[in-house]
Amino acid sequence: MLFVHNPYGQHYEDQIVITLNKDSMIEILHKNFGFKKVKDPFGNTAIQMSARNAFRYSLIEGTPYLAQEYGYTCKEQMRVFYGRSSLNDGFVYYTPGLFGVKRISDTIYLDEGNSPYYLDKKFPSMFHGDKIIIFHEETTMESKAEVERDFHKKLKEKKEDPSEYLLSTVSKSNSRKESFLEFVASQYFNKEGYLTENQVPYANNQGVPDFAAYKTPLIDELIDKKFIETACPISEISTACIFSNKGRISNEKIDYEVVIGEAKTNANATKQLCTHKELGLASHLFEIFAKQKKQTDFGLLKFDDDYMIDYVPGPKQTIDKKLLKKDKIFFEHYIKFFLLGNLSIEKIKEKFVKSKTERESEQMIQKVMKTSFSDIVDFVEQEIQ
Repeated sequence: MLFVHNPYGQHYEDQIVITLNKDSMIEILHKNFGFKKVKDPFGNTAIQMSARNAFRYSLIEGTPYLAQEYGYTCKEQMRVFYGRSSLNDGFVYYTPGLFGVKRISDTIYLDEGNSPYYLDKKFPSMFHGDKIIIFHEETTMESKAEVERDFHKKLKEKKEDPSEYLLSTVSKSNSRKESFLEFVASQYFNKEGYLTENQVPYANNQGVPDFAAYKTPLIDELIDKKFIETACPISEISTACIFSNKGRISNEKIDYEVVIGEAKTNANATKQLCTHKELGLASHLFEIFAKQKKQTDFGLLKFDDDYMIDYVPGPKQTIDKKLLKKDKIFFEHYIKFFLLGNLSIEKIKEKFVKSKTERESEQMIQKVMKTSFSDIVDFVEQEIQ
């Protein structure tokens, strides 16, 4: 019987079960990604991140910036589609997010959205300087809004700038930790050279995968043109108007590949993974964390006793090559919109919206998809300067 020392978990035969509380989450972030452990203004252990990584953390995990009284999270704010054309008979399903809309009388117009271009104007400190992630263990008696307001007030009382802090409210149990696991998976696969996203645009009649990672030759092109520094979350492509990128291309020959993961803390993801398997799009399918023990024919991303990531990819899946080819086309279109996210809505409309009678969002989508990837790159590169 194997027992291993683990101050934040329980031990079973040949198995480590970690409880995701604030202490273990801090250890995972520190040990796997090198984020510095520091003391917050209240004397508690916190995590320090660059502005870039803090943006990723808010984007994926959902932790709000304390720049305003009730906080601001980037999670779910930069979506473009909730359905991909490769799985929906050639149709995409647009949703406001990265680009906004406004209604005047009976007409809907494109408007400022939640792109980093506009967030940088609304929250000038968001993308600049290191940030501190404060971890607060929640109680049943308080709402998240109340906690955010209280911390915002307390930071001001200590003469601290609240805009330099994010607040991660965590439960004592494993519940509601899926977003944290999605962030961990994202950071891991970014280091492995994949673009990533969570809450993935998918088939209109199926559940949304928690996480996806993409290998694509577009990564080198995006690095070469300084739109990204390394492989990253897809939404980060829209931060080129803010961050300075000096990455190096790999020069590797890369084929398009999709990997899909499902994050579970108190349940089993087998049913969802079997559904994804039937589609034949992903080369690998895996659970994230789950119960720390591989019980299926799929892969598993878990943690060892020292909180280091242990990824077992599992068997390679059978791919529907025609579907993968369609999805590669969709993905190229998809990335174009995040490139455009670096620009003002006025510049986008000037280029892609001409008709006064057709809905502006439909015009933008149709014309962007008809414009080559290289032409979109050239347009944004010229306008971003």
